[in-house]
Amino acid sequence: MKAGGIVNYGTDLDDLDFAAVARSAGIIGVRVDRAGQLDDALREALALDGPAVVDARTASQELSLPPNLTYDQVKGFSLFATRTVLSGQGDELLELAKTNLHELPLLR
Repeated sequence: MKAGGIVNYGTDLDDLDFAAVARSAGIIGVRVDRAGQLDDALREALALDGPAVVDARTASQELSLPPNLTYDQVKGFSLFATRTVLSGQGDELLELAKTNLHELPLLR
């Protein structure tokens, strides 16, 4: 949505536990809260002879960045940022910056 210039609206899941939902349907469900648990959870899920759900928890404002950004993605994100501020949700941009500062190459 951000790369497309769309302001977030109606997309919050309010901490839904997908692993618990899977278990309630008789499917193996594993919830991963820390990055160090992910490898074991994926190995366990892939070793099963049936369906499994791995619910990997992330920060709500964590950006998934491709290796290279396109002009259209940068343009879309700029539009998203402008629309977010103009709609009175500037605090969301501050949270986005705090969550993703570690991804800046200059800070590594």
